[in-house]
Parts: sequence; C-alpha cells; structure tokens
Amino acid sequence: MTTSDNRTMTANSIFLPVGYVDIEATLDGGQAFRWWPTNADSGEDPKNHGDHAYRGVVGRRVVNVTEADGGLLVTPVDGKGSEGLSHSMLDYLGQDQDLEGFRTRFEDDPCLGPALRGYSGLRVLRQDPWECLFSFITSSTSNIPRIKLNVNSVAKHLGYSIGSEEQDVTFPEPEVVAEAGEQFLRDLGFGFRAKYLAPAAEAVSSGRLRLADLREATYSEAREALIELHGVGEKVADCVLAFSLDKPESFIVDRHILRALHRWYGVPEKASLTYAADWARDYFGDHAALANQYMFHRERLSRRASEWGGTHVERALPEDGN
Repeated sequence: MTTSDNRTMTANSIFLPVGYVDIEATLDGGQAFRWWPTNADSGEDPKNHGDHAYRGVVGRRVVNVTEADGGLLVTPVDGKGSEGLSHSMLDYLGQDQDLEGFRTRFEDDPCLGPALRGYSGLRVLRQDPWECLFSFITSSTSNIPRIKLNVNSVAKHLGYSIGSEEQDVTFPEPEVVAEAGEQFLRDLGFGFRAKYLAPAAEAVSSGRLRLADLREATYSEAREALIELHGVGEKVADCVLAFSLDKPESFIVDRHILRALHRWYGVPEKASLTYAADWARDYFGDHAALANQYMFHRERLSRRASEWGGTHVERALPEDGN
C-alpha cells in the first residue's frame, strides 16, 4: 500500500484486487453523481495532489474509495462493519465486464488504442437502475455540476441519513418521489424536468415499469420500455442501459461523440445521432459501452486542453497535439 492508502485504512477496510481503477474518471466523470473527493471541504483541488479518494453512497452504505497498488481500498465510514461490502462494491464496479477482451481487440485502434494506453483505469459502473434513471432524466440540457446539485438535493430532502456528512443519505425510493410530486421537484430547482421525473417515479412505483426485469430483457426491449416514458429519449435511455441495466452494447451519442466517430471511423459528419449510435453498436458490439466511455474521456480531455489550456494540456494525450 502507498502512504496515502495507510492513512485511510482502518480495521474495517477491504482491498479489492481489481487492478488499476481511475476513480476520478469512473466515479465522478458523468456516469454517477453522488461521489465527492474526500478533501472537497478543504477547498483544495484533488487533481493537484496524490490522494485519489472519493466518498459516496452505494445502496445503503457510505464508503471511502481510495486508489491502491493493484486495486482499490474500500473503507466503510457509516459506523458499520465491512460484511457484504466486497460483493456490493465489485458489483457496483461492473466486475463482469470484458476488460481484457476489449483491450486486446482494440489495442491497435487509432482512437481507442491510445486512449487505452493513456487512460487505462476507466470502468463502466453498474448502478441502481432507479437512481440512474432519475439522474439521467435530470441530465437533459444540463451539465455535471448542476446534475450533481439536483440529484443530491432530492436525496437530502427525501432520503434518510446513514452517515455523519450531509451528503451521506440514501437515494429516495420511487414511491417517495411520486408522493412528493412535480411541484415539489420544481421547488427544488429541477425546472421542466420535474414534469418527467414525477411520472417516471409513478411508473416505477406502480410496477408499470419494472426496471429490474429490464436487466434480463434484450437491449431492444429494454430500450423501448424506457423510451415509453415521457422525457426519455434515445440518449437518456442508452445512458441508463449502459450504466445500470447490463447492456454492454449500449452506445451514447452526443455532438462530441459524433465528431469523434467522423474523425476516427468515417461516420458521415452530418449523420443523425440515431444513425451514429446504430453504427457504433454494430461496429463495437458487446464492447460498445466501454468504447463509448474511452472515446468520451479522450474527447473531453482533448477539448479541455484546447479550450482551457494550463494543467489540462498535461491530461490530454500527446497524440491529440495540444
């Protein structure tokens, strides 16, 4: 263990031998929205020092997750022991994804090869489907800081405390959100998204939409079921399918990903997002969700280096010429 690992280890800490995981990019890069750098209250930028540790809620447990040699150190910080924590964290981290097959297949790919070498620690999470659905309906015409603000606001108001920090709360069940209603969500700052979130909560709480069953459904069946909800389009559906419903063939397309597909794979520049997603699913197959995350991460860091400069240049790949 490194020095920083020893500082966070307790008698209840567990080590997950999962290889290198970039927890900043994986936990706080746009898949999930309730993880916080452990030094967030200090006013420091966690990117400026070596302690890569995040605190968050998984199910009904509050944990600190720290990068360690060969894996992750997970420490419960909710006053409970570590029983069952290894299983739940491995499940959350998507332990069954075919990382080795993905790396072997795309090691020479002009886009993914450099991304795999430069950002080898990315994972696709396996989150709670209801929290994931709520989060990505919230994401419509928004950005990561605002999504985090909104999602954590509803958790603080409607969830219940399970730890010592303000953000240590469970995510509210769909029944609770449905009972709170649209106006309550508007008052919390969700704006027009409230008119989609309240009916989604009603659909899930009533059993009309059985999210757990969608894990066993085909990709097409699950996607169709999600898109029946008002406010859930193809992009939101693919986010939920990739990050919570065991659909590794899901591929999320926005204008940045479309530009990457055009640049690296010759997808027509003016292709529709639907065409581009269909093309990518056919090309990447069951590695589509992983390919999507590596492509997105490379594009995002390259764009930040180009637009913002400074320390962002160091985080972009040398191949991207920033």
